[in-house]
Amino acid sequence: MKPLIQKLPLDRQSSFVARTYTTPEFETPWHQHVEYELVLEATGSGTAFVGDHIGTYREGDVFLLGKNLPHWFRKKDQDTVASAVVLQFRDDSFGDSFWALPEMQPIHSLLQNAKQGIALDTGLREEVGRRLRTIEFLTGFPQLAALLECLHQISTSGHFHYLNHSPIVSYSVEDQNRIRRVFEYSMQHFQQKIRVQDVAALTHQSVSAFCHYFKKSTKKSYIQFLTEIRIAHACKLLITTDRTVTEICYESGFYNWSNFSSHFKSLVGMSPLRYREQGSAPYTRGG
Repeated sequence: MKPLIQKLPLDRQSSFVARTYTTPEFETPWHQHVEYELVLEATGSGTAFVGDHIGTYREGDVFLLGKNLPHWFRKKDQDTVASAVVLQFRDDSFGDSFWALPEMQPIHSLLQNAKQGIALDTGLREEVGRRLRTIEFLTGFPQLAALLECLHQISTSGHFHYLNHSPIVSYSVEDQNRIRRVFEYSMQHFQQKIRVQDVAALTHQSVSAFCHYFKKSTKKSYIQFLTEIRIAHACKLLITTDRTVTEICYESGFYNWSNFSSHFKSLVGMSPLRYREQGSAPYTRGG
């Protein structure tokens, strides 16, 4: 798919963008841009689409996204207010040779790996998050130093995990619009039975043509994509509600306990009950 290409503004007083985006500016549908992006989910929660990854995010989560990596942080409730602190910078923001300096090599390696999409783990997430909450109120060198300190801390800690496992590919505008319709329809109806022929109709294709097209575009089958959305929702309910596991099974769009349990263990690596008992972080597995 070819996501929306987003061109980000820079003013003459800063070499990078640091600002808080609040609903409706907070949420941009599936898009990409040439800038690297360091983002703190300041308020709200929802579903994270990063490359081929589908998972959940919640308040306090921090992500580092490589240039041109498609992403969409879709908030849980479309009627609620959500916000994110977003830092965006380019390869040449600080000069063509800046990242080649010996002192910058750990950060340079980190940015090269950011094409996979990086989610910070507990501890590091809180430390970097605290700095990001204040960085937009800084100016000049203190602001630049704060950004570099965040990147240095991430690059030397190793307390993060990767999200995306597929090459970054762009497709036509027509493909972009098709996939966006499929994504939105799936997010609105995943708790119900979804017929593949109905989804295929959104793209004006036959079922076989749609299945081939979707797999080529997203590197996963539509059924796999839908299952990952449902499991991500189940993980969210397990952590944030006291509903029974059986209730969550059905509320997540599954109509068979055995099927739900099998998919959950395959994607998350443990049973739903164990996931709840451990108080696990939001589901972040993808690929």
